[in-house]
Amino acid sequence: MERADIQQLTPSPTLFLGRSQEIAEIGMLLSDPSCRLLTLVGPGGIGKTRLAMEVASHHRALFPDGVFRASLAQLSWTNDLLPTIAEAMPFRFQQNQRSPREQFFAYLHDKQEQRVLLVLDNLEHLLDGTDLIADILEATSGLKILATSREALNLQEEWVRPITGLSYPDLEDGKAATDYSAVQLFLERARRIRGDFDLAEDEQGVIEICQLVEGMPLAIELAAGWLKTLQPSDIAHEIKHNLDLLATRARNLPERHRSMRSVFDHSWQLMSEQDRVVFQKLSVFRGGFTREAAEVVAGASLPALARLIDQSLLRRSATGHYEIHELLRQYGAEQLAAIGQTEAVEQAYINYYLGLLRRLERDIKAHNQIAALDTIATDFENVRHAWHLAVHQRQVTGLSSAVETLHWFADMRGHYHEIVAMLQFAVEQFSTSPTPEQQLILNRIQARLLRLILLGSLRIEQDLHTQIDHCLDAARTQEDQAEIGFCLLVSGILAIWDAGGKAPLPSRAATDFEESAAIFERLGDPFYQAEALSWLAGEVPLTNGTQQHSEQELFKQSLDLRRAIGDRNGIAWSIFNLTCTTLAQQDYLTYERSTREALAAMHEIRSVKGIVQALFNLAQATFWKGEVEEALALAEQMSKQAHETSYLDGARLSADLQVFLRCVLHESYADSAELLRTNWSLSPEMFFSSQYNLGKHWGLALAHCGLGQYAAARAGYAALFQGSYDDPAPATLCLALEAIACADEDAPERAAELLGLAFEQLVQVSGWLERWAKVPQLCTNLSERLGEEAYQSARKRGPRWIWKPRFALSWVKRQRHPAST
Repeated sequence: MERADIQQLTPSPTLFLGRSQEIAEIGMLLSDPSCRLLTLVGPGGIGKTRLAMEVASHHRALFPDGVFRASLAQLSWTNDLLPTIAEAMPFRFQQNQRSPREQFFAYLHDKQEQRVLLVLDNLEHLLDGTDLIADILEATSGLKILATSREALNLQEEWVRPITGLSYPDLEDGKAATDYSAVQLFLERARRIRGDFDLAEDEQGVIEICQLVEGMPLAIELAAGWLKTLQPSDIAHEIKHNLDLLATRARNLPERHRSMRSVFDHSWQLMSEQDRVVFQKLSVFRGGFTREAAEVVAGASLPALARLIDQSLLRRSATGHYEIHELLRQYGAEQLAAIGQTEAVEQAYINYYLGLLRRLERDIKAHNQIAALDTIATDFENVRHAWHLAVHQRQVTGLSSAVETLHWFADMRGHYHEIVAMLQFAVEQFSTSPTPEQQLILNRIQARLLRLILLGSLRIEQDLHTQIDHCLDAARTQEDQAEIGFCLLVSGILAIWDAGGKAPLPSRAATDFEESAAIFERLGDPFYQAEALSWLAGEVPLTNGTQQHSEQELFKQSLDLRRAIGDRNGIAWSIFNLTCTTLAQQDYLTYERSTREALAAMHEIRSVKGIVQALFNLAQATFWKGEVEEALALAEQMSKQAHETSYLDGARLSADLQVFLRCVLHESYADSAELLRTNWSLSPEMFFSSQYNLGKHWGLALAHCGLGQYAAARAGYAALFQGSYDDPAPATLCLALEAIACADEDAPERAAELLGLAFEQLVQVSGWLERWAKVPQLCTNLSERLGEEAYQSARKRGPRWIWKPRFALSWVKRQRHPAST
């Protein structure tokens, strides 16, 4: 064979962007001696041809005897395959007695050891002729074939490399939009059409386009072509509703590439009628589906799924789910509507996914909990779509059976916003003239919606009291004991919300939790009995007749019930709650160790809310003992976890804590105060604020003290000791702040006494004092002002008998305003 320069291959008129990883991986495969036939498989428009040419150019050194390309798209008959391949190579047929096949294979035999790459482009419509490819490989030893096709060739020699779209922004990974090759391609095409186009004018619209087409290069180019008349966000909106938007009038593009519809029409014509029927039905799915779902909803057998994968109409994800490119799904949905089968397939779809939720209710409350949660998480887009379809069709029975599992999934995995939106949609749709049956189911959905609003700390303008009272009254009228118990549980939580988490709680909360626990005990429902006991233990000091139940005892009762049924989520929260009770004994070593155990348990069940709260408690513990950098790292982990699921309380907790910790480390007092005030203005309420609003009080008190604003600092630390709060750790903060204020107010001896009391505390709560620069500076200043001997004497005079933080605070106040003698 004569050597063919790669530059003789048809050059592209447009810039090639991205795909560096694919080019490297395909090069590795081509360098493998056992890989003789490599097929790049993907749907039309995905960029197989361009990638194959780029691979051939990039790795031409692997093939010193030539790289050749045969374009097969224009062929209609397999008989034309051999002459087209021969014409692409340095070979000419002769007028002699031998057939063209004999001549060509004699040529291959003569050159069989030469290292050659043959690119066969667009083979999908010529699969009946692929025996020729196997024969070519058998006749040579040095020749390799790189093929592109919408469907695998299914030859024994074949290696298959699926090709997907260009990279596009999909998750919050911190990258800029222009780091993704799909966005780069859109920008490059956009500037050909509008030289003044600036990504900043509609970056989100460009990102949405790239997401909708899943990085498909042809679709991106066709979408960019509309920039003369539409903004990117408008283009994205149109793509969602009109596949025909993705078309061009460019004269020098092949007809099959002038619109996405023509691309898909070509694939459709290559399919069997049986495969068309299955693919149409599969278009009802959203975000992937399981083999079981495909069989039940669409009647898709395993061989049918395999054929659709071979034809690049489906792909299989790393999780084992089947997926359809969104544009192909739209096309399939159009075909389904054209034969009038959409409603029937949607009904099968609704029945399957709402039935799945119903079947998982037992598992989500017991030993198979994590597997059940993972199943819902993996299929969540389908669950959500099935729910919306059922609401539109007012299928109340299915919704009623599904809502219990759905609302616990939201709570256990932190998907409050998504599930609340789904439940609100149902409530709104059924609120107009519901039938009596619909009203009962509406109440059931409403009660679970209210619980999620409260536990998710969602800022929703609703009269929660009227709504839960209505649900409770309706349940009592129906004598539905389980629903009565649930509504009482929600009513008690609402009472805590009203009280801002301050103890002691209103008597209604105590009564509601006790009655709820008793109902579920009578019903033999340990799952909800444990839930009610846990709320009772964590929030209410209970006296029942002459028997006094401690917080710890009730938490242990709840834990025992949860362990008995295998409620891993409940077990993790019980461990977390029991850990918090160790603070009352000032056992900080046990507290930190147990908090780490609770954090591990929360990670195991993947509870974002639990992870965030455990990280918060652990960050506190590490800060108080002086490990400020570790505390800051934990606060940053909190932030990442909270933002992944839009957990607003967690996001604000982490923001407040980070500001406080950086204030200690860097003494950025003015900036810290401003940041904290901004945080509160954006998110003014937080559930159980007495526990978790400590971060804001610490931060502002510290910042005001650093700025010399002592009245404001004192108001801030006074808020740390509302009610019966008895943690001595924040007491060291108020003592240090008061010492600084006293020193500045010409009371150095009192300042030294306060320091003595602060440093007398266990290192687990006072280690941080040495890390805040103002405290060592104060010690040096007081020693110089009083003299070392007087300074040490004053430190020793600190009232050593004080051990409860409330007493410490009272002592500080008395020293500030001593009684007249």
